[in-house]
Amino acid sequence: YRAMEFRGSAIEELEIEERMTICNMAVEAGAKNGIIAPDQKTLRYVAERTSKPFQPIFGDADAQVHQDYHYNVADLVPGVAQPHAPDQYAPAADLASIKLDRAYIGSCTGGKLTDFLAAARILQGRRVRLDTFLVPATREVEQALYREKINQQTLAEIFKEAGCLDIAPPSCAACLGGPPDTFGRTHGREVVISTTNRNFIGRMGSKQSPIYLASPLTVAASAVTGRITDPRELMKG
Repeated sequence: YRAMEFRGSAIEELEIEERMTICNMAVEAGAKNGIIAPDQKTLRYVAERTSKPFQPIFGDADAQVHQDYHYNVADLVPGVAQPHAPDQYAPAADLASIKLDRAYIGSCTGGKLTDFLAAARILQGRRVRLDTFLVPATREVEQALYREKINQQTLAEIFKEAGCLDIAPPSCAACLGGPPDTFGRTHGREVVISTTNRNFIGRMGSKQSPIYLASPLTVAASAVTGRITDPRELMKG
């Protein structure tokens, strides 16, 4: 039961909210927590959000690690976690035959502004074939959906024109199931692709509902096609 630290040139290129997703999912990998050393992006992000002094904390330069893994991100492809655990990985392209009933973009993992921006870039000028649920993680994110624009359209306008359901108030919503009237909750055998962080049996309500976890890009692309889709199919050209 150990911490996972992420570092390298790929991590440095990520925005803070993208780093949040990685650290969030470290727990699903069995870690005690996930950490990324603060850099200038981190310090600027925090400074813009508080007037109080703060002190960044860094690991010891000579710290011993249990294991050290190296990955070339150029070799990575869009992936999906299959039912019923986040570690049931498969490339999205290998699951193209899986037909879906609904798409869900939200939660602390996949409901940040950068997540909705990514989804909107896929959905702009297209129509979804699935019931597509949108749940911002915070009130600030919700407000930004009506302010941030891509090609002169707010994100909220893009989602509406694409045929998504009305944006829900910020909450955990169906990420943890909830009462029968919870927004986005499953009630039968709905096949769901979601940006949430867990897909255990019954996690989004119904125990008969299989849940596939994916990035906002993959979820948005899949909402357009009605099947699990590698988002690069819709990003060509």
